[in-house]
Amino acid sequence: MSGYIGNIPTPQATQTRDTFTATAGQTSFATSGYTPGFLDVFLNGVHLVSGTDYTASNGSDVVLTSGAALNDTLQVVAFTTFELAGPAGAGLFKGENGETGDTTNGAGDIFRINEQTLNTNVTIDADENASATGPLAIASGVTLTVTSGGNLSIV
Repeated sequence: MSGYIGNIPTPQATQTRDTFTATAGQTSFATSGYTPGFLDVFLNGVHLVSGTDYTASNGSDVVLTSGAALNDTLQVVAFTTFELAGPAGAGLFKGENGETGDTTNGAGDIFRINEQTLNTNVTIDADENASATGPLAIASGVTLTVTSGGNLSIV
């Protein structure tokens, strides 16, 4: 049995699959989206070669070099990385081991750095405890809700 042939997904990768039934001579297939270079394309179960059998460069369409036959099945598997680090503005850590936006490499073992202004609506639910380091400003039009039973401590 042969090994895996195709792009090697990165650890914690996610994938989306689009499956199409072709019309006679169809060459272009509009996918749900992809990052160029991070996809596998199969025609009737046969892995196609990028640049030879198809082109996929605009993040949306897969274009076959030769038209598909009626009722051929084209499957596009797109890979995306899964980021463990928080979103922009999620804070960072600083300490004796350096500075990082996450703690996967052990850096930032002493201080947590927070933004000073809340720019997104946030609700602290009844079964949640939350904390922030102040002072904390809330941007115009933004709502911070602490549901009855929820707790928010600003230090």
